[in-house]
Amino acid sequence: MRIEFNNVIPTPLNDQTYFTESAWGKKIELNTDKTYLLTSESGKGKSSFISFLYGSRTDYTGEIKLNGKRWEEYSLNERSELRSKTLSYLPQDILLFPQLTLLENLIIKNNLTHSKSEQELKQHIDTLGLSSQINQKAATLSKGQQQRVGILRALLQPFEFVLLDEPFSHLDLTNIEIAIELIEDVCSQNKAGYLISTLGPKHGLTVSDTIYL
Repeated sequence: MRIEFNNVIPTPLNDQTYFTESAWGKKIELNTDKTYLLTSESGKGKSSFISFLYGSRTDYTGEIKLNGKRWEEYSLNERSELRSKTLSYLPQDILLFPQLTLLENLIIKNNLTHSKSEQELKQHIDTLGLSSQINQKAATLSKGQQQRVGILRALLQPFEFVLLDEPFSHLDLTNIEIAIELIEDVCSQNKAGYLISTLGPKHGLTVSDTIYL
């Protein structure tokens, strides 16, 4: 899939001045077989950029095209198809079901997508160091544990491109390294790319390009 941003500027940030390298107000193209780091200072619109790309927000000027077609030209069914088979998304607000266990939160997604076997799912949980919390209610998990569950949930579907909005903000360096390895392994298996936002650190990611805001 080819994604085009043509002169896009968030409506809430219309009155701001952007430095020369900023992607806002420019023409840029993303290819979903590549990997991207999205970086900026806080408040420059990283979450907005990802939400626009996913089609969950439309408060911007300019246009965004997926395979030459603007988001607003896709029907509701076509948007649903894109999000179930092409684009996966982890927002900063992870939104786990608080009264369900860690495992139940993941099974809900996996039952919809049939992405992993039970054994594969539990292997990924173990890889992220969450086996001892598998039956713990999501509401009682730490922020870092919830974030790891969110990362894994985003990987439990077919996709060509996964969008991860500051997925490592509550993780220590060891867990960041483990999460990156899992993300890059699953993307490799799917022949997919990713876009990961960060306030600055590259965290050892193997990226094709860096987008500045």
